[in-house]
Amino acid sequence: MERPVVVFDYDGTLVDTFVAKQAAYTRAVMETLALDEGCRALVEASYARTSGANRFTQLVETAAELGVTVTDAQREEFTRRFSAYSAALADAMPEFPSARRVLQALAARYDLVLTSGMPQEVLLADARRRGLAGYFMRVEGGDKEATLDRLRAQGRRVVLMVGDTPHDASVAGSREVPFYRVSGDADLARLLEVL
Repeated sequence: MERPVVVFDYDGTLVDTFVAKQAAYTRAVMETLALDEGCRALVEASYARTSGANRFTQLVETAAELGVTVTDAQREEFTRRFSAYSAALADAMPEFPSARRVLQALAARYDLVLTSGMPQEVLLADARRRGLAGYFMRVEGGDKEATLDRLRAQGRRVVLMVGDTPHDASVAGSREVPFYRVSGDADLARLLEVL
């Protein structure tokens, strides 16, 4: 019999990324769309509201708030810049101290899946670089909803989704999966008590 599944978001859940990713996103958007400094607060606030979503969904929502349309060329330029700026800030994004202990303990009883709004190749490269990929039976970037749908189609029982944003909670709720919110290392450490 297959073991139940626990699905983990990555950014903000296992790795403390919000401040660095917000800075990378803001810089990438402002440069790509040639925005002036007067738009910075709007871009930062948009990132905060959409954090956890796919980067292109975030970009479309930010552009709508700015009243602009993003071209395909701008979309490609944005993702190139955002990836480069995020990579440059990688050392400013430490994993939470409890991450490995929690993953190791849960892997003894559950199959673990890692998902993110990050593109697949970016997520997998970062999880491998940090030595976290080995805890997971599957690593899927790009679309959290699709990850949950694939698990369900394969007959897998997802007992919990662990994430840090309202977007993550919405994804779990839309797929009728229980959700546990991580707002920092203390919440991540308490996950062992919840399960």
